[in-house]
Amino acid sequence: MVSSAPVRLYTWVDVEERLSELALGDGWPTWLLEVDAWWDGLQMEVVDGTEPGTVLAWLEDEKCFGPGSVSRVGGAPALLFDGPSQDPAPTLPIEIGAGRGGSDLRRLPRLRERRIVRELADPLPRPGSDQFVSGVQVLAFHSFKGGVGRTLHAVALADHLARRGSRVLLVDADLEAPGITWMYQEQGGQMDFAYEDFLASLHGSVGEDRTRAVALAASYLPNQQIGRHPGGGAVLVLPASRRGLLTPPRIDPGDLLTPDRSRYFVSEALAELAESVRADVVIVDLRAGSSELSAPLLLDPRIQRVFVTTLSGQSLSGTARLIRQLGRRAPSVHGTDPVSSVVITQFRHDAHREQVEAAQQNLSDALADSVGIVPEESVEDKPALLDTDLFTPPLLSPFNENLLALPPQWDGVVTAIERSELRETLSALVPEPPVQDAPSPEEQRIDVRDRRRHLASSAEDLVYAENQGLTSATGFLATEPLRRLVGDHRTEPPIALVLGAKGAGKTFTYAKACAAREWRRFAEQSDVADVTLDASIVPVLEPDSLQQNQASLTTQTLRDTFAEQHGGTAATTIDIRDTLSRALSALPAEDTLQWRSMWLRCLAMAAGADVSERSPEDALVALGGRVRAVFVIDGLEDLLQKLDSEVKRTALRTLLIDTLNWLRALRGRPLGIIAFVRRDLVNWAVQQNSSQLAARYKSYALRWDSTDALRLTVWIASQAGALDKPGVDISDIAEDDLPKILVPLWGWKMGSEKSREARSHLWVPAALADYNKQVQARDVTAFLAESAKLSQGSGNSRWTDRVLAPSAMRTALARCSQIKIDAIKTENQDIGKLLARLQSRGATVTVPFTLDDVGLTTDEADALLTAGVFYFDDSSGRYRVPEIYRHGLGFNSSPKARVLNPWGPGARGSLGAVPRPDRRERPAPRSPGERAGPADA
Repeated sequence: MVSSAPVRLYTWVDVEERLSELALGDGWPTWLLEVDAWWDGLQMEVVDGTEPGTVLAWLEDEKCFGPGSVSRVGGAPALLFDGPSQDPAPTLPIEIGAGRGGSDLRRLPRLRERRIVRELADPLPRPGSDQFVSGVQVLAFHSFKGGVGRTLHAVALADHLARRGSRVLLVDADLEAPGITWMYQEQGGQMDFAYEDFLASLHGSVGEDRTRAVALAASYLPNQQIGRHPGGGAVLVLPASRRGLLTPPRIDPGDLLTPDRSRYFVSEALAELAESVRADVVIVDLRAGSSELSAPLLLDPRIQRVFVTTLSGQSLSGTARLIRQLGRRAPSVHGTDPVSSVVITQFRHDAHREQVEAAQQNLSDALADSVGIVPEESVEDKPALLDTDLFTPPLLSPFNENLLALPPQWDGVVTAIERSELRETLSALVPEPPVQDAPSPEEQRIDVRDRRRHLASSAEDLVYAENQGLTSATGFLATEPLRRLVGDHRTEPPIALVLGAKGAGKTFTYAKACAAREWRRFAEQSDVADVTLDASIVPVLEPDSLQQNQASLTTQTLRDTFAEQHGGTAATTIDIRDTLSRALSALPAEDTLQWRSMWLRCLAMAAGADVSERSPEDALVALGGRVRAVFVIDGLEDLLQKLDSEVKRTALRTLLIDTLNWLRALRGRPLGIIAFVRRDLVNWAVQQNSSQLAARYKSYALRWDSTDALRLTVWIASQAGALDKPGVDISDIAEDDLPKILVPLWGWKMGSEKSREARSHLWVPAALADYNKQVQARDVTAFLAESAKLSQGSGNSRWTDRVLAPSAMRTALARCSQIKIDAIKTENQDIGKLLARLQSRGATVTVPFTLDDVGLTTDEADALLTAGVFYFDDSSGRYRVPEIYRHGLGFNSSPKARVLNPWGPGARGSLGAVPRPDRRERPAPRSPGERAGPADA
């Protein structure tokens, strides 16, 4: 039914709005073909022979504009506007003429159609096909109001589907207030291609041809994958925009709906893109409100609409009205189209039960109004409506305190989702997958003595992985930073820094990348799928510690092979180092342009490009026109030796910033580079904004926390046969399951199960950690090797329930501490000299201590604080050292001294009490009288 005449008419906008209501309802006369309201007049097309009096009488009818709405000014009819008494009164001239009406009408999926005709009362024409290409499922999340949890629920569903094995294309289509884009960007995700880029590419295409736009997007989207789940599940993020400026979108999705294209061009293009990247599902986060930015997707009946609302009156009323409005314009055909869903959020069951029940009924009625059936012989223009009992009632997502203040990064949001019940709530939107039989665990029955021998041998080989040279025989554990590095560069070469402390695995990763020879093979070994980049890995510099067997693969072999394939002769390591050494002696300290050219010269020399008669820049441009390659650099500390001059600082800073920026600016980005560098070198070289530089590559930094240390332990032990291999990828093992898996290796406690000793899975990472909350991979490996060797002693024969004996583990910690300090003395001479001075004090020092006790200055202590060797305890005004250093330094521990947990927040020390472990790392409560270990604060 059409409402009564409008209360107020101020402008032509009110006139147009009223006439649109009449066209949508049952107040449209048969003789009226089309109406157009403009700022300067009202044009009415009528059936030929219609009398002007009939038209004017209809305008003055109480169901139209009401009596007295038409006047004649100078003999011409006009609509009267409301307003203060004026002479003459403001009017809108009326022009009446015969016409063809909507015979040439092409209706589009817009919330406001541009032409007012009788056909507005009919649904939009259906798509040519009832399904998207390849059966791709598309869901669009919408809300009448912002701030109701729409984006959060879209992310929760995407993550839920990915964990079930689906590949999900998650599109941030909120072009004015993007939420997914911000959390993805804060996570450090690649921002190579955005929804705006896709729209712009489609806008420039010819007719229905979406080939180039889809291919362009598909070439970058694999790099924008976030998360990795068993069964190939993944989320590919298409952010809203790459623009830094906050401005309105340049292209509206509705701008793509030209006469030579399908009216459902936008949604069909997204489905084709999903098919191209092998995504099963597309989830779109739309702009809130009645926005034309959302209309092309909301009005495609093949899309499953998910409306999110709170119990507020405005949100509920607006959501119900919009559902009904969409149902009139684009009804979902029962049995053919997906039925819309509603999620009610932010309420409490105990306080809002009646409001929830009323809202569910109201919204269920609205959903029923939006779905129709097409009878075999339709006798009406509109489809018959279905009963509300056939639909799933609105889903309930009650208030959860974990979702009150969400962190900015994607991982933090997903963690908050895990602590809530969102996944269970949204699981009703999609069918449950078939239950798969779990793989049977591999049977490995060997004696505990054999396990100890195997672990000692295998782990010892891995302590200094660079001693193995360039071999892929041993495999490696693909950590999350490595997977991010490879996963972010599935289709184009990486340009990145990999930061890490000595012993974090930089050289090991460098060696494994070189051993793979090709980026795609390195990706396969890293267990990263869908990598299509064909690029050779070309070493430029390698560390002195990397032992190379001339009879097998070497870095020179890689350079020579690459150069020969492309008609050149590669330089040797000595050639490249000599070139850099001469530059260190000859180039001015502040000449960054010459230093950038020098580093580019080294890259060209490694690739065999001729730089004798042309600049290195031109040589690399020419090389990039023929081939793709990834340059890798390690051993910068060997090249620079002491950090004692400004020219060295400039050289290193130029490599880390200017050289990478030049490669990044190379059109098409054919050449990549990965520079493995110690974080302390970055801090020294980049004195301003070093934190910003490190933050840019934070996702790829080699850092090992307590969970990473446990995963590495599982990997080493299972590779050695000391543990049965898990039935799933080690990186996919839930954090809570790691302690149980490791019980056969080192028991539940550092003693018998009923003892008062600390728990093994807490004791080991804490004993090996420094006060920067880092465990070095080398220390974990050395600890396992030493513990396994010591466990073979006759005094440990009683420990038949585990591979590593508790007493052996404690003794091994002392040995590993000495190994660590000896390594630092050769690898970081400044810190090594300070450690040597501390060792000279040895047994005369008892922890905690003062600087006078150890003979250090405040500046020297600050250097050790930064390195994680010292911790200043404000409560006592004294310093402490972690266990991994204390034993090697020979310091005594006070019988009554507290043992600090390196994993507690603020472990570097600050004013206040000794920090407590954070929630994630907090150990479980001990039994009464249970002894504290290094893992306990």
